[in-house]
Amino acid sequence: MTIVVVGSSNFDFAARVAKLPVQGQTVSSQAYKTGPGGKGCNQALAVARLGVDPVFISKIGDDMLGNQLIETLAAEGLDTTHLIVADEAQTGIALISIDEAGENMITVVGGANMTMTRSDLHEKQDYLRDCDYLLLQLECPVVAIDCAIKYAREGKAKVMLDPAPVADLVVMRDLLALTHIVTPNQSECLALTGIDPVDAATARAASLKLHEMGPETVIIKMGGAGAFYSSHGETGMVPGFKVNTIDTVGAGDCFNAGLAVALHGGQPLGDAVRFACATGALATTSNGAADAAPLLEDVLNLLEGRAA
Repeated sequence: MTIVVVGSSNFDFAARVAKLPVQGQTVSSQAYKTGPGGKGCNQALAVARLGVDPVFISKIGDDMLGNQLIETLAAEGLDTTHLIVADEAQTGIALISIDEAGENMITVVGGANMTMTRSDLHEKQDYLRDCDYLLLQLECPVVAIDCAIKYAREGKAKVMLDPAPVADLVVMRDLLALTHIVTPNQSECLALTGIDPVDAATARAASLKLHEMGPETVIIKMGGAGAFYSSHGETGMVPGFKVNTIDTVGAGDCFNAGLAVALHGGQPLGDAVRFACATGALATTSNGAADAAPLLEDVLNLLEGRAA
């Protein structure tokens, strides 16, 4: 019994810029950084660094970048045997610009991620049925995500969906009807509910709309302000942690990983959300996406006030 992550794997190219470009503008950068990315990969690596060995199901190309991803993840101790190699598609990439405030602009080329099929998930059905938590995002075809959910729900898994990027609202309603835990950020929450969760009151109103769509647990990620949670009549606002933010890429993915690890370990929801907030906050203090995922020791130190 464990945590299964189904989602995207990309190879990231990230450049730091003084200011994000506007339409038609060219900006210069002094350097760029490469490394593993994609929402699925970010979550899987973060789960592993928090001390749980996930089953990571993703699709990559039979190319140089795919081979480099396998080597990188294996070096982190991740089991790469569940990575599916596409015959004719390239490994996905992300082109990322990050400004001095840590905000980002991202262009994703899905590549092999967008070739994941029901047949790919059919071959992994035993892992999906046997897991405790299934972590999902929407950087792979919806038909594959839907298939993963249905296999997981045949077992006892709790399905946790990060609704990013938000798909067609009809499609989203179908997915949310099968989701136990949904974790939108503020912009995704606005797209799904029409409510911008700027404080606890508006987050509570948005959570009610999301509950109506199916999820029993709603957690709204509110950046530096923290996170709002609602589940079975229990609500709360967990404040964010003050850290030296450098790069926000992947912070939401690390939040979800932290939430899954804490819930998997038996923590009550409020404590689990606080653990997730600390995990996501620490991810902003380093450059990179998956590379920025914090270690369990660092998260515990921040929770206990021994880190900033």
